[in-house]
Amino acid sequence: MTPKIPLSAASARTEPPVISEFMQTALANPGLVSLAAGFVDQQSLPVEATARVAAEILGDPVEGRKALQYGTTIGDIGLRRQIVALLERGDRVSSGTFEGLEPRVVVTTGSAQLLYLVAEALLDPGDIVLVEAPTYFVFLGVLETRGARAIGIEIDEGGMKLDALEATLAGLEARGELDRVKLIYTVSEHSNPSGISLAEDRRGPLVELARRWSKRHRIYVLEDAAYRGLNYEGDEPTSVWRHDPEGETVILARTFSKTYSPGMKLGFGVLPAELVQPVVSLKGNHDFGTTNLTQQVMARVLADGSYDRHVLDLRAMYRGKRAAMLGALQEHFAPLDGSVSWTRPKGGMFVWLSVPEGVDLGTKGAVLARCLEQGVLYIPGSFAFPGEPGPVPTNFARICFGVPSETDLIEGVRRLAAALAECMDPVA
Repeated sequence: MTPKIPLSAASARTEPPVISEFMQTALANPGLVSLAAGFVDQQSLPVEATARVAAEILGDPVEGRKALQYGTTIGDIGLRRQIVALLERGDRVSSGTFEGLEPRVVVTTGSAQLLYLVAEALLDPGDIVLVEAPTYFVFLGVLETRGARAIGIEIDEGGMKLDALEATLAGLEARGELDRVKLIYTVSEHSNPSGISLAEDRRGPLVELARRWSKRHRIYVLEDAAYRGLNYEGDEPTSVWRHDPEGETVILARTFSKTYSPGMKLGFGVLPAELVQPVVSLKGNHDFGTTNLTQQVMARVLADGSYDRHVLDLRAMYRGKRAAMLGALQEHFAPLDGSVSWTRPKGGMFVWLSVPEGVDLGTKGAVLARCLEQGVLYIPGSFAFPGEPGPVPTNFARICFGVPSETDLIEGVRRLAAALAECMDPVA
């Protein structure tokens, strides 16, 4: 019998995405309330606006053929111009402030592709990325594939603690490992998984800290702002990348998946000039360019105001869902005498639960099994922590208010509280 061909090192070290099993569990159990997957609300998807714009494009033979042809690898120039205008509106600056930014804007197949391309362009096995702990666990999978080391930096209510970041960098320098540090990764707005945003007074200092520690090569700050725009209380702070006026240190990653449509798979990045060509070259090997038709659609919904109107509707809807979840947490966890705490996000769609250290919310713990019996599902927080510095805590969970109705959110929290109360009795 012919032996199997050995897989590549990258393939061999890449585990299946952790979310896949949880999605399958939810699909296989129709009565289950899933607080797990970070999907957008099904009823919110912009069918009418998208259909209207697509009909306009395909109803014009010239524009239709253009949209159905290959585009450019870096992305449609019309869409990139609209993205620049979107960034100006988001940071509340006058039109034309970001003039000349288009050459550094790269359109990608979702922001996940951008994260992968940046990692592919910068990281070799053994290189180091400093991440918030907890962080976006999908990015940890990307680093795993690249063979990079992810080292966690403690967070508080203001996001990544800069004193902890500096202490970690100093420790790496003392061990002769500073040269392996390539990236500092922050989910700056309404973080997945914690719901916490990076504090406004830490944004400029984070960029300065990265510059100061770039002693032999540049250490980039990768700002993942996937949830920017989904704010429910006041204005969001100025983006981290705005604190890098030279455009040399911060890589901005954004997506339209959360604020418009995940099915269109459109993301974009604003890159330092020296990274544009490496990333575009790698993207050319991936796909020759993101789907041209969806780029044309997105350019038009941005230009005619449909996108901004849709985001306003999303804010109102998710604001109600957030209130339903937080209210249910307050009501149903009250009997646990303050032993359970949670974040109160100002945007996004995630809440981060914390229970006493003796309670295991991980895949092998009693709580998850009891929750499945009760008909509710969450994401164990242990997935969101890198292995370093360790040990990985198991007393956290991520719950999401994106998909379920307000009624289902309240019922899901009730089931979660009931299951948790049963499992915490022996600890008490």
